[in-house]
Amino acid sequence: MRKTEQTGQDSAGAKRTYWGARIVEWERSGQTQKVFCAQRNLVLSTFKWWHAQGKRRAVAKPATAFLPIAMHSMSVVEVELRSRTRIRFEGEAALQAVAQLTARVK
Repeated sequence: MRKTEQTGQDSAGAKRTYWGARIVEWERSGQTQKVFCAQRNLVLSTFKWWHAQGKRRAVAKPATAFLPIAMHSMSVVEVELRSRTRIRFEGEAALQAVAQLTARVK
């Protein structure tokens, strides 16, 4: 943001949008970051920080989509931990385990 526009009242989403647009503008300009920022009165270190944030977000793993599952009283749920320990739930216990797990994930 321009030095005169920086306020603590801006939301994180608005800042992300603003800096994302500046980064796209810079990528299309063919200029160095230093020249680009100087011409637009942007703080170079702030620009670099937001550019790095954008790269980190691009590399981050996409959220895993959950598939719907049908459960009934005869269901069996088996969970394997990293330690290779397996926990098996059957019947009503399986339904309760899945309900509690999904409630915690939400």
